[in-house]
Amino acid sequence: MHPTNGNNWSGQSMARSISPKKSSRFKIPIPKFNGRMPKFKFKFNLTTILGALFIFFACLTMITTLIAVAQHFSSDKKAIAASLDEEYIPVAVTPNFSNQIKVLLLGSDLRPNDGSFRTDAIMMVVLDPDLRQINVVSFPRDLWVQVPSLWEMKINQVFQLGGFEATAEMFEANFGIRPDYYVMTNFNGFTQFIDNRGGVEVNVTSDFSDRCDLPLQDANGDCYVQQGKVHMDGPTALWYVRARASSNDIDRNRREQEVLYALAKKMVSFQSITKLSKMKDEIQENVETNMTIEQAVQLMPFVAMVLNQPEKINSIAIGEDHAYPSWSWDGMWILLPDIEAIQNLLREAGIKL
Repeated sequence: MHPTNGNNWSGQSMARSISPKKSSRFKIPIPKFNGRMPKFKFKFNLTTILGALFIFFACLTMITTLIAVAQHFSSDKKAIAASLDEEYIPVAVTPNFSNQIKVLLLGSDLRPNDGSFRTDAIMMVVLDPDLRQINVVSFPRDLWVQVPSLWEMKINQVFQLGGFEATAEMFEANFGIRPDYYVMTNFNGFTQFIDNRGGVEVNVTSDFSDRCDLPLQDANGDCYVQQGKVHMDGPTALWYVRARASSNDIDRNRREQEVLYALAKKMVSFQSITKLSKMKDEIQENVETNMTIEQAVQLMPFVAMVLNQPEKINSIAIGEDHAYPSWSWDGMWILLPDIEAIQNLLREAGIKL
């Protein structure tokens, strides 16, 4: 049995390691635990900025370049349409921003009329105008982090409890990297979007099988895909990126990156860009972002350029060398991050902390 008594927690980490390796995690002051979980009111509202749009960036790791056109499209139709018209789509590849831009991509299990959710897919996209490259960092959902404005928890719980501000503070306090923007979609939207694009061609790097509830399951209830190019519809792609009964979070991060990169390559085509206005309702129902249409369009040429140069895309995953298994104060299985190792990994990739 694992310890589950939370009444003795006094504000210090009660996670216990099951590895002899020492943690290099620093301590952040957190509220004293009094036996009752504090209540946090969280409102989930889709962003209603002029042009509720979003970009799904992708590299050899993730999605990219979806832009949804505004909730108020009709009131500003001429201006927005101009930005999407062929003669207005910028073709220059010279970045028009000078500092690294960091975009947090989140995939949630949010359901209609249900305010509780987890962000089980977590990736940080870093656009570097100096090196003209994109770094994509995948974070395992079981990573145990300290949140300055809340307390210790799994990284996939932070956004639901504290929103983007708390999530940004958490990334900066734990890893030294603060996102500028975020894009969050639910898994239902992910499935729907892939189906509406006619599926995706995924480059599966190794044979994979796991439990599933799909028509292609075998007599044992498993689904199987072979190494190589595999055409996937929405449900199959979702199964492929979420399955982990036969593997782990680290392997799942790799599979997420394969599917999202396939979708990115499809979406970055000029044909998709010019049809963005038709995706308005589809994306508004399933996406939340703090990015404006002007900001998204500004980044499009740079992302498109890098997607056509695979050598400019760096896939980075927090793996076994950067975190180790443990148990939280309330008995959850977690991954304790080695902060020094993670920060060194980010620096080696050229990411500014």
